[in-house]
Amino acid sequence: MKQSDLQPAGNFAKSYGVKAIVYGAAGCGKTPLANTCPRPLMLACEPGMLSMRGSTIPTYQAFTDKAIDDFFYWFFGSTEVKNYDTLVVDSISQMPDIYLQEAKKTIKHGMQQYGVMAEKTMTHLRRLYFTQHKHTYLIAKEQLADVNGIFTRRPYFPGQQLNSDVPYLYDAILHLAKYPVPGIGETLAFRCKGDISVMARERTGNAAEYEPPDFGALIKKVMI
Repeated sequence: MKQSDLQPAGNFAKSYGVKAIVYGAAGCGKTPLANTCPRPLMLACEPGMLSMRGSTIPTYQAFTDKAIDDFFYWFFGSTEVKNYDTLVVDSISQMPDIYLQEAKKTIKHGMQQYGVMAEKTMTHLRRLYFTQHKHTYLIAKEQLADVNGIFTRRPYFPGQQLNSDVPYLYDAILHLAKYPVPGIGETLAFRCKGDISVMARERTGNAAEYEPPDFGALIKKVMI
């Protein structure tokens, strides 16, 4: 290493894009908002795609562990991926469940099953987090979790390890729901700042507490 290898920290921050987890109740509109992502590519791990009728987003269906692995092998290794700016995964709650069901076929011990599931899931998500020049719009189901007697809305993952590891890895955790937005009234919005009742954050600090449900517009705002 030499001093000329050093760059302003901001250069690195911007080169990794906006890595986001988006969660909310079933039917709130998480999946169709993928259409607001810049040059999106979708990995669909569950068949409920009726809300995407009419969408032209290039999509790969992966309902088995092998199909998921094949997709990420291509995503991380192919030059064709340069044609896309945002990876959408629908959903990262379902993806580990696919790994879990496969592990149950060959592994008898429950803890080992969940361990294999977590390892395979985190292998992809960690690598994705460190991928440059790509945004992520990772859709998760909503869980109402009891944390020390306080019920908190948070992204759902099967098992305990992923519920601990995944949320703290990503820069933006956005809760999609109808909120009473000041000056507007009740409307669908991304909640970007959380409290004890809702897990939400956006680490740049550029986003307001509530942002319009347009991921492309949010990217432009936080990447300033």
